[in-house]
Amino acid sequence: MRWTTPPWPLLRLLAWVGTCWAVLAVLLAPAPPTRTVLIGGYAALWAWQAVRPWSPPAAAVPVLAPLLLLVVVAAPGAAGGDGFRPFPFAEGTYSDGALAIAGAPAWIHLVVLARGRDLAWSVPAALALAPARHLLAGGLPLWPTWIMWGVGFMLLGSAFRIHGALYEARLRLDREAVAEERRKVAEERRKIAREVHDLVGHGLGVVMLNITAARLATARGDAEAAGMALAEAERAGRQGVRDVHRGLVLLREPTAAASPIAPAPPTADDTRALIDELRGGGLDVALTTRGDLGAVDPAVGLTIFRVVQEALANTARHAPGAAAAVTVEVGDRATEVTVTDPGTAQPPGRASAGGLGLVGMRERVTALGGTLHAGPDGTGWTIHATIPLTRTTP
Repeated sequence: MRWTTPPWPLLRLLAWVGTCWAVLAVLLAPAPPTRTVLIGGYAALWAWQAVRPWSPPAAAVPVLAPLLLLVVVAAPGAAGGDGFRPFPFAEGTYSDGALAIAGAPAWIHLVVLARGRDLAWSVPAALALAPARHLLAGGLPLWPTWIMWGVGFMLLGSAFRIHGALYEARLRLDREAVAEERRKVAEERRKIAREVHDLVGHGLGVVMLNITAARLATARGDAEAAGMALAEAERAGRQGVRDVHRGLVLLREPTAAASPIAPAPPTADDTRALIDELRGGGLDVALTTRGDLGAVDPAVGLTIFRVVQEALANTARHAPGAAAAVTVEVGDRATEVTVTDPGTAQPPGRASAGGLGLVGMRERVTALGGTLHAGPDGTGWTIHATIPLTRTTP
């Protein structure tokens, strides 16, 4: 386990600590010269690390840290001076004790910066340096102190490492939570935009149908029918304006306590009322239903209603005057929705993948695990949706 941003201010402080104790070890026992040179070089290296921190490659840390500790171990023992006995079997000078503490930054850098799999061999190797020298060459009576300080410093470094890893994990979770919240907001705004598009498309279809009816009534001299059709077109237009306003309010501030676009989501049963409304506006629609529309899940019912609504709105826009046929069949496992129209003598053409209406229909159907196919059928147009059925439990 290794975090991406080591605590460099803390490591710099520890580098200064190692530098100061190494200098103290030299001041307490300035001779022999070899000892002074080795410990002085060790102190200079950590002073440079404290001033200009360098992050070595993780794979190199298990090699570099024991090498630095080897400099401390290889330094000749301090001659003369007062001594102390940290353990009954380990006696040494204060200079040797200071030098053992000076290895703190090397131990902690090893635990903090190395890869976890490398610690399995580098830590035992570093701990064995002092006992090995004592056994092979002698002259290092404080090797138990070396092990004690090494284990203590590594435990301290492990605490830093675990704390840093937990801190980064918490930051990552916070970022993921923010991203998830933004995704939910974006999805909600997309749903609102889709609802607005469906409502506006339906309203414009009704307006166009009534305007056509008014034009035909005026042509045959029926002023009363023309006036009723225009009044219905005006009503549908005003309703569409209100729906657009509500949708824009929700899109501008999704969390605002604004009134919903509709009192309640439409259901599959509302498809009949939708067909009746379009028939009243002059659209020739034949509806065929099989099965119980009231038994479908509300989400499936809403999708059925929106697919029929958008398909008939496209018929009113692109094939005015053409008859349309709607078939809704509720099966045991899926609902089949088919909307066809024969088109006009000179069809204006409709791209099979174009328009937000088709995109919205396909998103609704696929969100429920279904499929939707839309495309030309001769001179006309056919939309066929298959929606997996989930029956509501009583």
